[in-house]
Amino acid sequence: MGWVSAKNEKVRGEIARLLLAVPTRDLAAGWHLCADLGQPAAPLLWELLAEERSNVGRRLALLAGAVLAGGPNEDDRLFAFLALPRPMLEERCLAMMLVALGPQRSRAMPEFWSKSLGPAKTPEQLMAIVVRLAAARFPGTDAGAPGLADGDPGVATAAAFAGLPVPGSIAGPLWNLKTPARHAELFWRGAFLGAGRGATPATGAQVLRERAREVASLPGASFAAARGAATLLRARLHDYEADTPRLEFPLLELATIEAANARALRTQLSAAPSPLVEDPRRLSVAYVLSRSVTEVVAARDVWGANTKVNRHIAVALAWRLAGEAGAAPLGVQIPDLPEWYLARWAAGDRVGEPPTFEDEQLTMGARLAAAGRLPAAAARRLFEETLWRWGSHPGLGAWEQERLLLRDVLLVGSHPGGGKYVPQVRPELRYRPAGLGPDDVFYDVAVALFDFLATPRGPVPAEYQLR
Repeated sequence: MGWVSAKNEKVRGEIARLLLAVPTRDLAAGWHLCADLGQPAAPLLWELLAEERSNVGRRLALLAGAVLAGGPNEDDRLFAFLALPRPMLEERCLAMMLVALGPQRSRAMPEFWSKSLGPAKTPEQLMAIVVRLAAARFPGTDAGAPGLADGDPGVATAAAFAGLPVPGSIAGPLWNLKTPARHAELFWRGAFLGAGRGATPATGAQVLRERAREVASLPGASFAAARGAATLLRARLHDYEADTPRLEFPLLELATIEAANARALRTQLSAAPSPLVEDPRRLSVAYVLSRSVTEVVAARDVWGANTKVNRHIAVALAWRLAGEAGAAPLGVQIPDLPEWYLARWAAGDRVGEPPTFEDEQLTMGARLAAAGRLPAAAARRLFEETLWRWGSHPGLGAWEQERLLLRDVLLVGSHPGGGKYVPQVRPELRYRPAGLGPDDVFYDVAVALFDFLATPRGPVPAEYQLR
């Protein structure tokens, strides 16, 4: 596909209708169009942004569209824009929020800090936080990172998440678990999630392991998110064994994010999902990872007819089989489960013509497989991306935890974000960084963007892939 010309009136008109015109404005639909058009549409969107002179809300909507269209491949263009003195605080914050919500980059960004922060010598707390969250997505951002000017817990949280130094004078009081300081749990989460990403030296991660064990045992709803982040770090450090006491189901999802932990906790995973689990999809995939292929197939009478989990188990099993050299044919059928065709194909069974699936991408992949044109590596990517799009991929636990941390340090202090995400928390008790008023148009766009990006889209970022 070639570049979308700036003279393409049809595309220009549709983008303007969805992102700019008040009577027809639909930000989610407009951003969806930008993402679907992809990198070929990025130059047009940047041109539209340049034409929009002063309306902050419209500029923010177009900026988001340009970044969504270009993705990480357009990072150089984005940072060239940020290197200019003219971007407003709202624009810098939204751009960095998009980077922070995006995948890990493989190459460093030259002059990351000067370009991101702009000309301000003392950035507002909001900017200081979001730029540090974005720094977590680039290698090498520890070089030249600004120090922490004060003990604000939000800025310390973002620094810990990015693996940047947090002075003991600031971190010490925040690690007081007996009488936690206000918003200290945000810092705990940032430190645990940063260490889980590998952003903390091994010696530091071991110290955090002990703290994670402590936080994971704290009672009360106010520490639920901290318990989740602590569980995730313990999972990344393979800190679970067969005799681990039974975990609550939401924590079990996070603890079994990797196959090694699923195997260690196999007695807590079952072919028949507990009726107490509201959504058993991820635990069903963890079940597949916890056992041999033979065991999973032998239990097909238990899970095969359960429509909540059966297709997720079939695709997860197909993913495993496609990666095993010399897998033995399954030789069994499961009625009324079209996805079982994929597992049988991956195992080397003679499968014939493929069925039509509800998932269009699976249907296309199965046709290629039947024609002998789907390599095993491509099949594994297809099956893993299917689990990601379906919401049953174990890596989504980490993805969601990181998103929630960003939400809680950037958005819940605003009126649009707080009223939507934490209405049960009184406004004065929500964390709100200084920099923009709680009703600033930035928050209207940022909340809409956060919600738009809540639906997982492929490809699966490398840091969340099955392992």
